[in-house]
Amino acid sequence: MTQERAVGTRDEIVRAAAAEFDEHGYAGASLSGIASRLGKTKGAMSYHFSSKGALAREVVESQYAQWEDVLTRIRGDGNRGLDAMVLLSFAVAKRFRDDVLVRAGIRLQHDAGLHGVDLPTPFVSWISMTRALLAEAVAMKQVTPPLNAEQSAEVLVEAFTGVQQVAHRLTSARDIDDRVRRYWLLFLPGLGVDDPAGVVERLAAAAAAY
Repeated sequence: MTQERAVGTRDEIVRAAAAEFDEHGYAGASLSGIASRLGKTKGAMSYHFSSKGALAREVVESQYAQWEDVLTRIRGDGNRGLDAMVLLSFAVAKRFRDDVLVRAGIRLQHDAGLHGVDLPTPFVSWISMTRALLAEAVAMKQVTPPLNAEQSAEVLVEAFTGVQQVAHRLTSARDIDDRVRRYWLLFLPGLGVDDPAGVVERLAAAAAAY
């Protein structure tokens, strides 16, 4: 098996596992179910992953890995601080709706830990990223100080997590863009942002590029 082919097969397995975890959760997913989605045997999968827990960790890590690249692209287009944070939120929402890998990675963070699976600590990286963007927004005078960036970052991440979960449970995330708009229309005035509706609509339209 060539390296390129092995990587391709590994990616196929991860995608199939993501679909299984998204549909059934960690406890309900099975290696036989994942193998069936692929048309392979469990033995063929074991060449790449030794257990369901190893697959869950790969799905979660693959989900996390894409966000730094998205933020780099957003920044590469000249967006900073508040604009970058809002654009990133719409990009996350879009992928949560459309990409099974993202949905599965987020779901696994909620339920796989209950079964003793060794996964990255959830939310920490998002809080850190949000805190940095808020601090940048303060420095750029996009938001009005005084602002406790640490506490504000935690609240924003906590609330956004709720937006994702409610959208998923109630509408299969079909309306998540509208929910993210409402989220920012509620929070931006508290951050001292002028014309929050204009900011949200401008950035929601621009987020389609990411």
